[in-house]
Amino acid sequence: MKSLSIGKCNNQIGLFIVIFCTLFFAQSAGAAGTIVAYAHVNGNGTLDTANSKNVVKMEGANGLYCFMLKSSPKNVVATIAQDASAPNQGPGFIRAALPPTPFFTCANIPKPTSVVATFNQTQSAGGYAFYVLWSK
Repeated sequence: MKSLSIGKCNNQIGLFIVIFCTLFFAQSAGAAGTIVAYAHVNGNGTLDTANSKNVVKMEGANGLYCFMLKSSPKNVVATIAQDASAPNQGPGFIRAALPPTPFFTCANIPKPTSVVATFNQTQSAGGYAFYVLWSK
């Protein structure tokens, strides 16, 4: 029985090593799903640089934001966050888009890598804090 237990353990260790190596090399090679950038925008509309990565430039206010990133992503996901400094709190909506069809642009970023818009319950542009993540 002991050899059977050791054999199961060796198989589990081998499986773990295969999974680990697959995930490690897939991430380092830039496989699909790899995160290329992320950002936290404070409730006052400023970029939280300590909690953002690979954002070259951000512009916007009142719920409409343009981002210029270091690389071009294929996916974007955004979520509203609670922040006491935000003009709006509670329920809201968020939309994020990538070119070629952003739903708006900004004066100093006429060709943004991505745009994010937040809205209150009446669908007016709203000032919410949010997190956004871009991946390949």
